[in-house]
Amino acid sequence: MKGAIIGDIIGSAFNTDKRLTTEFQLFKPISSFTDDTVLTLATADAVINNCSFKEAAKIWIAKYPNAGYNANFIKWCNNEDTDSTYVSYREGATRRISSIGFIAESIDQAMLLAEATTLLTHNTPEMIKAAKAVAACIFLAKTSMKKEQIKEYISNTFGYNLNRSISDLKAESDQEIISVIAPTAITVFLISYNFEDAIRKAVSLGFNRCNTVASIVGGISEAYYKHIPKSIIRKALHRITPEMETFITDFDKKYVYNSHPVNVLIGMH
Repeated sequence: MKGAIIGDIIGSAFNTDKRLTTEFQLFKPISSFTDDTVLTLATADAVINNCSFKEAAKIWIAKYPNAGYNANFIKWCNNEDTDSTYVSYREGATRRISSIGFIAESIDQAMLLAEATTLLTHNTPEMIKAAKAVAACIFLAKTSMKKEQIKEYISNTFGYNLNRSISDLKAESDQEIISVIAPTAITVFLISYNFEDAIRKAVSLGFNRCNTVASIVGGISEAYYKHIPKSIIRKALHRITPEMETFITDFDKKYVYNSHPVNVLIGMH
């Protein structure tokens, strides 16, 4: 989860900047958390405390009302009708579910939780598939699966093309022909060398939703590499609140650094 939040913070400064290189200043004066971070924390809160995402989101949005939420999403959150739906065709659910991959004790549970939290706001087949794919990827990464195994599982299960190069991804970004970010983000992770390299590659693609790509890549990369440079963590923590830092620290102690053996059960060779 921390990796996703760091990706959001770093990517936030480049949403209108068409990067073509991995050589850039990771943290700028304008680097800050966005609604991605707040709703990532809300999702984790909802799953951990077994409450609805809508209720958790209302609580966290009230604390941080100026993080850049969609106006229709705010209206949905404030609607007292518990059966009301909010349908988005963007990647909001996918970028907020990184905690699920760490919390889940089986890959089936990871995908079920991802689907459950996605249905409330992004009830479309492609968005549900994207969220399940990212949650599964994080789960597999945390269990120390090799990249080749992760790639095989995600490709076979979700039908994503994960064989594209950075040049291919940049070309697609430049032409703005990518409708679903998840396979792009997973591909970036697969061709990265470490956490920082993954974030730099994500930003270098030049997406208008740069923080979204970096957030998804950051969540997967944290699970797989199991190391984020202390200098990056320190600079990111300066850009969140003490309450957020405490929540993340408690989450890490329980689900990241002290995780119990998990049940993979994916029928892989």
